[in-house]
Amino acid sequence: MDNEILSDAIRRAKKLGADQADILASKSDSVSVSTRLAKLEKIVQSESIDVKMRVSIGAKNAAVATNNLDDLRKDSFFEKAVFAAKNAPEETAKIRPNADELCKNFPKMDICDDSSVSVEELISSALECETTALQVDGITNSEGAEAIHLRSRITLARNDDFLASYEKTYNQICVITLAEKDGFLERSYDYSEAVYRSDLRSPEQVAKKAAEKTLKRLGARKIPSCKAPVIFDREVSRQLLSGLLEAVNGAAVAKGVSFLKDKLSQKLFSGDLNVVDKYSIPRGLRSRPFDSEGLKCSDTIIIKNGVLNSFLLNTKYADLLKMKSTRNARGFEGIAPNNAYVEGGKASFQDIVKSIKTGLYVTEVLGNGLNLVTGNYSQGAVGFWIENGEITHPVNEITIAGNFTEMLAHCRAASDLEIERGINAPTLLVEQMTIGGK
Repeated sequence: MDNEILSDAIRRAKKLGADQADILASKSDSVSVSTRLAKLEKIVQSESIDVKMRVSIGAKNAAVATNNLDDLRKDSFFEKAVFAAKNAPEETAKIRPNADELCKNFPKMDICDDSSVSVEELISSALECETTALQVDGITNSEGAEAIHLRSRITLARNDDFLASYEKTYNQICVITLAEKDGFLERSYDYSEAVYRSDLRSPEQVAKKAAEKTLKRLGARKIPSCKAPVIFDREVSRQLLSGLLEAVNGAAVAKGVSFLKDKLSQKLFSGDLNVVDKYSIPRGLRSRPFDSEGLKCSDTIIIKNGVLNSFLLNTKYADLLKMKSTRNARGFEGIAPNNAYVEGGKASFQDIVKSIKTGLYVTEVLGNGLNLVTGNYSQGAVGFWIENGEITHPVNEITIAGNFTEMLAHCRAASDLEIERGINAPTLLVEQMTIGGK
């Protein structure tokens, strides 16, 4: 992205009547390779540009967007933005930080892999992954494998001489496998993602894990409806954390649509529960030096010893809620976590399983089960039944339900936290939930 084009665009917007102007631009180059039945199926190479400009006239604001850099050379683009701002309603909240609050010294971030990745390497990885999976005894088919490499450059320009950018890379390999028993088909998947391609698990490891998960699901049974402890696999715990992050999003809180809107500083959850959002994890998938408003990112303790300690905020919603931004702005209006995770506990996964007389170990859930307004939770699930501290047999066609606050008030985290995604959590045990079965 040519910085001079962005600087010139801001000058032109001000010349046409804007008091202030911000540009958030991203340029991405990606390659994805797909295989099916161990044969190359598709190669997609793309280059995308996304430019958003926000202009302000007094307390009125408007944003326009384009994916064509040539638009930034046309007066019509800026005239449209200024016209929209003139006719917009006045904002009641501050929408952008002051110039003296902006990031001045950018921290060094290990979030870009400068090594080159060829299409041939991606093809080789995807083929090896799927071929290995199909060779596992019991695997009857696959829905294919995919290898991805993405490089992005994000730039923020403001009319007060702030212009900064950073680059990120993203790599992934994944495979979906199928197996059949007694006429019933089961499927599962595995994937690895990382900033550095060298940090990915090997294609063989991903393939064998996917196959193992699929085969373990064969012979699944239905279980009677009951109330019992529920253990959430780390992958499912991540989804629970994602639901919590939606509830602490400042936009949902300010609009009154979060069940946590009036709960700040209250002890709501288990005293062992700690949730943190860190911006600078080395090679973290969501690490970044500054947010999309130009503020240096910072760490936020969301839950501390069971107490709701903070919402996630940008400038606008911080102002509406009479708080300070947590520097989690994404886009001109959005709010999103950086590297959020639930801290690990003391008990191992095996110890938690052994502590359960009868209960459910959930390994996959279906759909979005959290009602953000009420906090009620209900979701389809598959997993394994536990008897006398032992995982016994797979189960399916069940639902799990509870109230999100009550679930987290009676939960325990295992010690198996691994920082391998953008949002991470260890295995979580919820003491009791309603399980719907046959």
